[in-house]
This record gives sequence, structure tokens and C-alpha cells, in this order.
Amino acid sequence: MEFVYLLLGESGSEWEDMIVFLSKEEAINQSIQYPNHRVEIFSKTNTSGYRATYRYYKNGELFENS
Repeated sequence: MEFVYLLLGESGSEWEDMIVFLSKEEAINQSIQYPNHRVEIFSKTNTSGYRATYRYYKNGELFENS
């Protein structure tokens, strides 16, 4: 799995409110369903685990931070 997606609530949300998605389509759909939340994108590393890409979906639109 190349990417995983993490739905983050509005500021002040608890960590247990975060939801992980494994498909891009579901991540985009959830970002539309919850337009005030964002879905952070993580990419698989060469070793183990996933690293933040500094890209996210919000209300179905892709944003990139540098």
C-alpha cells in the first residue's frame, strides 16, 4: 500500500477521533462529507512505516504545503 490517509477533525479534536483510510477515493469522499476536517496523506517509506507528504484533502480539494 503506497499511501494511507488520516482524517483529522477540527482543532481541539482528540486523537481517538482520527480515522485511517486505505483508499484515495474514500479519503476524498470523507473530506467532502466533513468539509471542516482535513485528510492528511502519508506515503510508504523505503524502510518501514509511513511519512507525511505535507499534502491533504479538504472538501474534496487537494492542498500542498511546502
